[in-house]
Amino acid sequence: MGDDNYHGPINLDPAPDEAGIIIYGYIPDLGLSIVGSATFLLVLLVNLGYGMKRKGYRWFHGMIIVGSLMETGGYAARIYSHYRPFVVGSFVAQYFLIVVAPVLFSAAIYLSINLIVQHLPSAKNLLLIRAKFVLVSIIQILGAALIGSAESNRVSGKPSKLSPEQANDILLAGLSVQTFTFSIFLIILFVALKRAHSSLSLTTSERHYHIRSLLWVIAMTSLLILLRTVYRLAETGQGFFGFASTHESLFGRLEYSPVILALITWTGFPPWRYLEFPRALSEGRIAVSDVGEKGTTREISRSTERILSEIGPSERKDG
Repeated sequence: MGDDNYHGPINLDPAPDEAGIIIYGYIPDLGLSIVGSATFLLVLLVNLGYGMKRKGYRWFHGMIIVGSLMETGGYAARIYSHYRPFVVGSFVAQYFLIVVAPVLFSAAIYLSINLIVQHLPSAKNLLLIRAKFVLVSIIQILGAALIGSAESNRVSGKPSKLSPEQANDILLAGLSVQTFTFSIFLIILFVALKRAHSSLSLTTSERHYHIRSLLWVIAMTSLLILLRTVYRLAETGQGFFGFASTHESLFGRLEYSPVILALITWTGFPPWRYLEFPRALSEGRIAVSDVGEKGTTREISRSTERILSEIGPSERKDG
């Protein structure tokens, strides 16, 4: 991870907080940084509203809120880097925040499976082992933190017990394990989608439609996060000043775009939009005969609106 592959601008007279090179390998684009910070802030605010209103889903929205806050801070640091690209601190801050934030989004995806199980106990076979996720999260956070610390010490000329290469290997290990486990998770998820009707013991087409729709949302957002993880895996494997890390167009397409699309999807289609109806149906607050058996989108939408109005605000918060 030396400077041999660096071909960017050189800072001949660096300030105390600056390096002699731009660690990014490029000057961060101001437009992308502003758009990134603004869009993640918007997602944060919307989910903050959801979290205040939906008591039973606060952990889910809380993870998205904290992750979005980290993303907002990360892109804000890139805005600062646009004007002062040689500053080491802003690079370290944005790297840690943007690399670690999707760990929380992955946790939210896993939690969405738990929410299905909570609302429909017959769906226990979809529940994955959470210990693996915790281990992978710790490895990634540790790796990102160590890379920032080691790289900061290196460019500042300070001694470090851990080299940037060693820190990079730790992060690479975490990303590799996450890519593998997330791929297994997706395989299980698509099997569940294929067998949704039988495996979830869904007795009505209405209930089946809602749970299957939520599983598709989970699958689509999982694929987006997996795409971003594979990009980071390739970038980390090449090391600093590799092709992936020195081309901001790849960062915009494979880091920013998949993550924000996943969050927009969850913001527009949160779990409670799909779980309120099956829960009301299973608890007998609405009869199957009241909604029919056709399961068309229009009928389901009308039925859901009627159910939610009958449940009332206080009960919806507990749901």
